[in-house]
Formats: sequence, C-alpha cells, structure tokens
Amino acid sequence: MDKLVFQIIIGILIVLAIILAGLYYYQKRVIRQYEQVDMQLKKISDMKIEQQFEKVDQLSVTGDSQEQLTKLKKEFKEKIVPQEKKLADQLKTAKSLIHTSKLFTLSGKLSDLSTVIQSLSDQCLQVKSALHHLEELHRAHKQAIDQIKQRYRHFHHVLDEKSFEYGDSIKVLNNQLDDLEQQYDRFTKLSRSGDYDAAQQVLTDLKKENQHLAELIDQVPKLYKPLIAEFPTQLDELASGYKQLASQNYRFTTDNIPGKINQLRQLCQENLEQINRLELDGVENSNKDIADQIDDLYATMQSEIDAQPQVKHLMGVLGEFITHAARQNNELTAELDRLSINYTLNNHEIETTRSLNEQIINIKKEYEDDREAIKNHTAIYSQVLARQSKNDQSLTEIEKQQAKINDEVAKLQGDQQRAEQMLQKYSTRLRTTRRQVERLNLPGLPKDYLNYFFGVSDEIKRLADELQKYKVNMDEVTKQLIIVESDLETLGEKTSDIYDSVELTERLQQYANRFSDNQKIVTAAAKSQEEFNKFNYTASLETIATALEEVEPGSYKRIEDSYYHEKQ
Repeated sequence: MDKLVFQIIIGILIVLAIILAGLYYYQKRVIRQYEQVDMQLKKISDMKIEQQFEKVDQLSVTGDSQEQLTKLKKEFKEKIVPQEKKLADQLKTAKSLIHTSKLFTLSGKLSDLSTVIQSLSDQCLQVKSALHHLEELHRAHKQAIDQIKQRYRHFHHVLDEKSFEYGDSIKVLNNQLDDLEQQYDRFTKLSRSGDYDAAQQVLTDLKKENQHLAELIDQVPKLYKPLIAEFPTQLDELASGYKQLASQNYRFTTDNIPGKINQLRQLCQENLEQINRLELDGVENSNKDIADQIDDLYATMQSEIDAQPQVKHLMGVLGEFITHAARQNNELTAELDRLSINYTLNNHEIETTRSLNEQIINIKKEYEDDREAIKNHTAIYSQVLARQSKNDQSLTEIEKQQAKINDEVAKLQGDQQRAEQMLQKYSTRLRTTRRQVERLNLPGLPKDYLNYFFGVSDEIKRLADELQKYKVNMDEVTKQLIIVESDLETLGEKTSDIYDSVELTERLQQYANRFSDNQKIVTAAAKSQEEFNKFNYTASLETIATALEEVEPGSYKRIEDSYYHEKQ
C-alpha cells in the first residue's frame, strides 16, 4: 500500500514538472514576442521625423509645397504622434501582465499590437518620403538654376561667335532663347520662394525645350554649310563644265543637264528657307539627295571625257578588225563549199560560218552608224565605247570560232590518207592471220572462229567502201577504224589461242605415248583426238592435259613452260 502511494506521488510530481516546464517555455516565447513588438515601435522613433520637419521648415516653402507641408504636419501631430503614444502605453501594460495569470491571453494582444504598429510605420514612411521629396526638389532646383544659367551663357556664346553658320535662322534661334530665359526667370522665382511643386512643372517643360534648342543649335550648321559653301560651288562648276564640253560637241546620257542644275539650285534655296524657319524635318535627306545628284552629274560628264580618247582609238582599229574578220569568213565559206563536194561535214560548219557572217554584218552596221554619229557630233561616247567594246569582244570570239572550224576541216584530207594507210595495214594483218592458221594444216576450224574471222573481213570491206565513196564521211570512217582495230586485236587473240592449243596438244599426245600401258592415258588420248577431229582444240588440250596431271603431277606445267619459252 505504501509503495502504491509513493508511485502516485511520483507521477503527480512528474506531471507538475512537465506543466511548469511548458509554462516556463511559453512565458519565454511571449517575452520574445513582446521584445519584437517593442523593437517595431522603437524603429518609428528612430525615424526622427520631427527633426526632418524642422529641416524642411528651414527651406521656407510656399505655394503648393507649403500646403503639402502643412497637411503632412497636421497628419503627423494629430494622428501619428497620439497613436504612437497610445501604442507605447498598451505595450507597457502588456509587459506588466507577462508574470500574471493573464499570460495566456497576451500573445494574441501582442499580435494585434504588431499589426497596428506596422500600419503606423507605413504611414511614417510615407510622411518621411514626402519630406525627402521636398528636400530633393530644393537641392535639384538649386543645382538646375546654376546649370541652366551656364547653358544659356554657352548658347549666347555660340550664336554670337558663329552666327555666320546659321544664316537667317539666327533670329529665330535668338527669339527661342529669349523665351526660354523668361521661363527660366519664372522658374528661379518660384524655386527661391519655396514653391517647389510649381517650379518643378516649369522646370520639366524648360528642360525639354532646352534640349530641343540644343539640338537645333547643333543641327543647323551641319545642314546649312553644304547649302552655302559646297553645293553652289559644285553647281557652278558643273554648269561651266557642261557649257565647255557642249561647245566641244560632247553629248551625255542625262537629258537637259542645265535644267537639272537649275532644279538643284532651286532645291538648295528651298532647304535654306526651311532651315531659316527651323523646319528641319526632311532637310538632311534632301541634302543627301542633292549631293547624290551632283555626284551623278559629275560622273556623267567624266564618263564622256574618259570615253572619248578610248572611242577614238577603238574606232580606228575596229574597222580593220571587221574587214579582216569578213575576209576570213569569206575564205572559210569558200573552203567549206569546196570540201563539201568530197566530204560530209557533220559539225554544222557551213551553218555556223553563215551565222558568223550575219554577226559580222550586224557589227559592221553598228560600227558605221557610230562612226556617222561621231562625224555628225551626235554620238554619246560612253555608249559608243560600251557598244564597240562589246563588238570587239564578239569579233575576237568570231575569229576563234573561224580558226576552230578551219583547223577541223583542214585535217579532212590528211585524215583520209591516214585512214587509207590503216586500211592497207588491216588488210595485211588479216591475210597474215589467215596464212598463220593455214600453216597448221588443221582438219578444220571452230565455227565461232570462222564467223568472227569473216565478220572482221566484212568490216574491212565496209571501211574500204566508205573510203571509196565520192563524198567521204570522215566521222563514219573514224568510227569504222576504231571497230576494225578492236576486232582485229580480238581475232589475233583467238588465233593465238587455237595455235597454242594445237601445238600443246601435239606435244602432250607425244608425251602420252610413254604411258601406253596406262589405260586411263590411252582412253584420254583417244578422247583428245576425237575432240581434235571435231575442231574442238581447247577441249582436246584440256582432256589430255587433265589425264597426264593425274598420272604424273606437274608434267603439263613443265611442257607448257617449255613451249612458251621456245615461242619467245
């Protein structure tokens, strides 16, 4: 019984210990929560908003800025300061409850206080930002007053010292500068009186217009200079140059150059008037277009000056070139007419030569027309140069084609003679082959060999017939020569095969006589002779050779090597 009581007491003590430990840690968490909320409230005090109000008061603001400052002060004193004091009192009360029985309700109250303090902190930050904005405006305006004043001093210096670079636009620029200086005076008064918001509106417009004036002051000289110092001089030079060249009978690819020069003068004047009104849109592109047109006119005149001596030289040599090409074409035509009687011309030589003649006629006509135009002072030299340079290249190509045709047809007679010599050679080779076979005294020849032999013979006859025609087709002759040459080579190989087979068969038959007691050899010799009598000489050789190799290996190879060695 005592033991049970003791265990119950121990259990109660453990439970109490757990409860006390939980209470201790909960109390610690609430203390940390209190400290965090307290830190939030202290941060509001650390913003030192009252000191910032004192600094802004020293700026002596007026107008809209004064109204804004008054509103901020009222909001700060009537709302923020009382609420901050109230929150401090609530937080102090919460601290006193940490060690009481109300500890368990304190965490929620601290959370509510944290939310309210955060809202108050946001309001303080807005006030602080507004005050900072007023301070920044004051500093910015003070800086702007000095910078703009210095900038206007620079504008006056440029417009006074370099007025010659602006023409009549100088008046409009000075008027704009005067207007800006009046706006600057208004901005200065508003800023110094402390009406920063009103001054800021003036300053925003002033900066934009100052930048626009600076761009005008920079752009006008760049646009004005070519219109005054460059284009007029160039146009005068073009007008003078045209007049001089025209008096020397030059003609140009561009029509009415004086009229174009006057148009460019008028365009220059229109651009100057736009600049004087400070209407600069499109002037830069227009100036570029004027410069391009002036360059084109210079190039047009220069191309005629450059072309004139080249035309003079080319027209001098081209006449002889045309005459030579025409004479050469006539001679080639006559030669082709002569050769066409005895030869078939397969490469359109006559048609090509006729086409070349038409080209020469057209070139001659263009040459005569240009020569007449030069004589009548109506020629445009650059066009004549381009046309006759092309004709010069065409004549060079015509002569190359004439030479090629001439070289090809010049070989016809020589090719015919060589073909006749080859015919004679092929006929001799065929007869030699026939005699070689006849000397073997064979019982006959294989049918395929005879067919091939007579086929080659017929080819040689066709070649002879082709060469004996009244009008020889050398392309056909050349093709026939190639065929006969190849077939004669094959016939020679077939003849050698028969000759070698016959000779080797006879030697093997004689060697086989040594094995008259060997039935296999006797049978093979008889079979070989039978094939020989049927003109199957290759089969005859294979039959006896195979039997000898079986009886005496290496015998056939030895006899074969001996035969070819003697044949060499």
